[in-house]
Amino acid sequence: MLKNSFFLLVFALFFNACTGSMQSFVQTSNEGIFLQARKNQSFSLHINNPSKLNTKLETKLKQKLQNLGLVFNNNQSDYQIYINIVDFKKFSYAQRLRASSARFFFNSFDKIDDVFEMEVENYYLMQVNLQIISPNSTQSTSLLARTAYLGNIDRAKESLEEKIISQIASFFYLQ
Repeated sequence: MLKNSFFLLVFALFFNACTGSMQSFVQTSNEGIFLQARKNQSFSLHINNPSKLNTKLETKLKQKLQNLGLVFNNNQSDYQIYINIVDFKKFSYAQRLRASSARFFFNSFDKIDDVFEMEVENYYLMQVNLQIISPNSTQSTSLLARTAYLGNIDRAKESLEEKIISQIASFFYLQ
């Protein structure tokens, strides 16, 4: 009975990780960008995707900024947004933490058999360089979005895109 309960618990946790929302976060390379805008001002998007990633970033960002009250106009705009999608990669990172407590009890053995603990992280990373030209200034930053763990590659990419889009939208302070 206990064995079946344990199996069901592990299966439920695995299923929840596969179907739940992907945890991700984003960081900027500087303090970020601050733009004081008014409703109905226009913006244009210019996206460079040299790695040919299949992404919905342009469509989703356009929709998000329109929901804020800005108007899309690629010909003549108040805010020109230039985005360079640098990379989307899977990373594995292992770090030796410290010697285990087992070393204390077996101290007389050869040092080749050193017992230590490892911390392993697996995650997806998406980097975007961004420049926004406004009537008063030109501001730029690099956005680095990262998942908390590995998961379905499509869900991870979608989660990272959403974080980047939310961060870009947060740069606009609408009066």
